[in-house]
Amino acid sequence: MTAIKNVAIVGATGLIGRPIVDGLLASGLFTVTALTRDGARQRGFPTDVMIKQVDYDSLESLEAALKGQDALVSAMSFDAIHVQKNLVDAAANAGVKRMIPSEYGNDLLNPKLAAFPIYQPKIAIRERCEQRVKENPSFSWTTIQNASFLGPDWTLDFIVDVKNRKADVKDGGDVLFCATTYKDIAQAVIGIFTHLEETANRPVRISSVNTTQNELIAIAKELGATDGWDITYSDTENLEKEAVRRWAEGDHSEEVIAMFINRAFIGKGWGGYFPIRDNDLLGIKGLERDELKAIVKSAMDR
Repeated sequence: MTAIKNVAIVGATGLIGRPIVDGLLASGLFTVTALTRDGARQRGFPTDVMIKQVDYDSLESLEAALKGQDALVSAMSFDAIHVQKNLVDAAANAGVKRMIPSEYGNDLLNPKLAAFPIYQPKIAIRERCEQRVKENPSFSWTTIQNASFLGPDWTLDFIVDVKNRKADVKDGGDVLFCATTYKDIAQAVIGIFTHLEETANRPVRISSVNTTQNELIAIAKELGATDGWDITYSDTENLEKEAVRRWAEGDHSEEVIAMFINRAFIGKGWGGYFPIRDNDLLGIKGLERDELKAIVKSAMDR
């Protein structure tokens, strides 16, 4: 398979996309083009990033922008996943060799998760990639499964809010799950593009660290947050039942989505922990406990 040199990225200004842009540039291996609806956004990019304004509703616009690109990375947000349908078709038509659609998160090959309504748009995009490979074998895809995101921001707050000393401890708090930094997600992208054969038409599973809610609380306490905690307890099976009921009643709120997500990455056997990972293949070193403590400390101090 031909080496990847020219990489286009969608969602390049976002929390996932920008670290990917920075990582690709820092590697010195790739030229980077950001596709955007708003050409004025180029002010936020390094000068060596090319900007192409596109219409995501137009296959013609997308195909023209993707001509000459070897790879396409999508870092579209959760509520825009369905927009990737045209991206998949345009990439295959334009001669793109590898697409990484926006499927970051849990193991969506797990049949339990595949039944959750919030994941249907992501699964539909992957299945479209699979169909396009059958029609055009020169096209290929890889998805990145990183379970939980990890950083000194909302991503940690979602698991344990160490700054405000607040946590809803689920299933006892000792369920092991994978958590991945944005930097390591960016490294996964680089690793995919430098190991095309090994990563073709499959998900890669990665993790910066394997941890638990109780470990994160313990680390915060080690760092001085010893008292004043507001801790509640819940069962992810009950969260799942409530989420399914409320979704069927038309409640598609962030609270309900969070219930599904918590069941997905904390529920034991639901796809939030990967016993076998692709870290070594992709060049991901992972975090030592001191590095995990540094992330917790930064979250506490922000």
